[in-house]
Amino acid sequence: MSDLILHHYWPSPFAHKIRLALALNELSWQSVEIPRVPPKPLLMPLTAGYRRTPVLQIGADIYCDTANIVQEIAARSSADQLLPEAQRAKILAFADWIDTSLFNLAARVVITSALGSAPEEFVKDRGGLYFGPNWTTDGLQEQLPAVILQLSAHLNTVESALEGSQGMFTDGLSYADLSIAYLAWFIRGRWDLGPDFINQYPKIKRILEQTEERLSDRYTDLTGEQAIEIAAAAQSSAPLGVSCPVGVEYAVGAQVSIKPQGETSDPAITGRLRFLDSARVSIDHRDDVAGDLVVHLPVSGYRITAAS
Repeated sequence: MSDLILHHYWPSPFAHKIRLALALNELSWQSVEIPRVPPKPLLMPLTAGYRRTPVLQIGADIYCDTANIVQEIAARSSADQLLPEAQRAKILAFADWIDTSLFNLAARVVITSALGSAPEEFVKDRGGLYFGPNWTTDGLQEQLPAVILQLSAHLNTVESALEGSQGMFTDGLSYADLSIAYLAWFIRGRWDLGPDFINQYPKIKRILEQTEERLSDRYTDLTGEQAIEIAAAAQSSAPLGVSCPVGVEYAVGAQVSIKPQGETSDPAITGRLRFLDSARVSIDHRDDVAGDLVVHLPVSGYRITAAS
């Protein structure tokens, strides 16, 4: 049985990207399906309150955010395809650009187009995540043509960059191509005009089709209760240590608060600092049922502050 446990729901675009990454590296995994909106009573005890999807669990180690998860998947695989060392920095920077600039535009298009048909609680929840506290339905609808134009401009840039190459940075598929694919998958599947919109970009469509050919059923189902039992019986293998840049002073054991950067309705998570370097922050977290856990997040994109 695989020790990789993915907490996700099937329509989630970011979870789809991680499922593509697992398939690309031919890894088996266990699937725990979680609710699309909070409360998530069998997930958030593991994550210290982190609420986004997906989350990767390996025993008592809990990995949040796709940028963090994919690096852990790459580290646990003998294959070098996902994040080849020579192109690693370029691939991660490109994926970050897709996940922030392009996905936020695509989310605006999808959510605005779904107004009136999607469940109200879902629209309200995602609006709070992506648009800040002051968004309105009238404002989204008024801005929709401009948002589509911006998204199209970015996708034209991606389409041009794929000219004459099999992948974005490599001869085969890498995490950069999975980032293109999950975005196209999201637009195509969640917007009524999505299929026609993606057809305008034949190279992006080719990447989408190639990644989908790699998907497999290398997973088994697991309940949230079983995942918590696995966490409670395990012990983290995470290292201890803090490496801070000039101007920042934290020590192992310091109480910290971590929250996504920007205007968002995400709650902060808190815990004792276990590990910090230029890429990852890890906190110790204790849950009455799940036991002693370590929650890992990326430094980039998150606001880390001292907590009382």
